[in-house]
Amino acid sequence: MPAAISCVTFPVDDLQKSVAFYQNALGLAVEEHDEDSAIFDVDGISLTLMQRSEFGTYVERLGHRPATRGAAEMILSYFTESKSEVDTLMAQVQRAGAQVVAASDEDGVYSGYFTDPDGHTWEVLFDGD
Repeated sequence: MPAAISCVTFPVDDLQKSVAFYQNALGLAVEEHDEDSAIFDVDGISLTLMQRSEFGTYVERLGHRPATRGAAEMILSYFTESKSEVDTLMAQVQRAGAQVVAASDEDGVYSGYFTDPDGHTWEVLFDGD
C-alpha cells in the first residue's frame, strides 16, 4: 500500500478563534465540529484543529508533550498556480490576523510565509519551473 497523508492535526489554544481564522484566511468550511476539535476537508485531506489539552492525550502516549504556541516542528506548504495567487493569499491571511513574511523570488520559487493564531507555520508558493 503506498503511503498517503489522510489527516493533519494541529494543537490550538482557542478552538473558536482558530476556526474563524481558517474560515476567513483560507476560505475553508468546517466539516465536523465539537467542543474539542474542528475538521476541515482540504482536497481530500482532513485538517483537524484540536484543543491543546485534548491533543496532549494522544502525543503523551508516545512520551511527548504538545508543542507550546509558536514552537515549529513542521512547515505546511500551500502551492498556487501563479505569483499573483501567492500575493492574493498572503494579503488575505494578513487581513485575517496572520503574522506574514512577504513573498520573494529565490531560485525560481516565489514564496512567502505566515503563521496562524497558534504559531503554526505555512509556506505559500509558486514554483515557476
